[in-house]
Amino acid sequence: MNKTLLALALVAGAATVPAAFAQGSTPSTVQQGWYVGADAGYANVSQGHYDNGDFAGGVKGGYRFALNPNTSLGVEVGYQYLGQVNAEGAYGNLPGSKSKLRGTTAGVDLRYNFNPRWYGEVRGGAFYAQGQGLTRGDNPEFRRFGRTSYYAGAGVGMNFTQQWSMGLNYNYYEASARGVRLDPSVYTVSAEYRF
Repeated sequence: MNKTLLALALVAGAATVPAAFAQGSTPSTVQQGWYVGADAGYANVSQGHYDNGDFAGGVKGGYRFALNPNTSLGVEVGYQYLGQVNAEGAYGNLPGSKSKLRGTTAGVDLRYNFNPRWYGEVRGGAFYAQGQGLTRGDNPEFRRFGRTSYYAGAGVGMNFTQQWSMGLNYNYYEASARGVRLDPSVYTVSAEYRF
């Protein structure tokens, strides 16, 4: 829970930085209103008996509030599929050696438009992880778990029109419980549509 509060505090604190630099800047086409998005890419797990990756993808939706002409804050919910990876070495032959991870998210997305075309963003929030895998140690056991933790990430992208944008992203999902540690680093391409 302390990690979740820390992640949310960092994202909230980051909201004040772009606003401070934006004073005196020329007006931009900041986005405000409802939006939906999807992403796809690669999730890598390098924890315990796992050291490989798989396809990852997800969907999200929310509402973005304009904070100033260049900065907006989105409040969003989503679903992420974070792949299935096989245990390494001799542990790969154990029953249940393939991990699985997915979950729902609820968080915020702070976007700063460098100009009408290019943007950067940071995000974070709560992640309800549903997973399974082998516990760490010399005598691993297969376990399933459900746990609320956090996610955080950053990205850059391009606004093609007032409604459409695409971006490149990095996200980290904390997904450890019951002795199983997965915690993927996720690299994705995303698309967003604004209503």
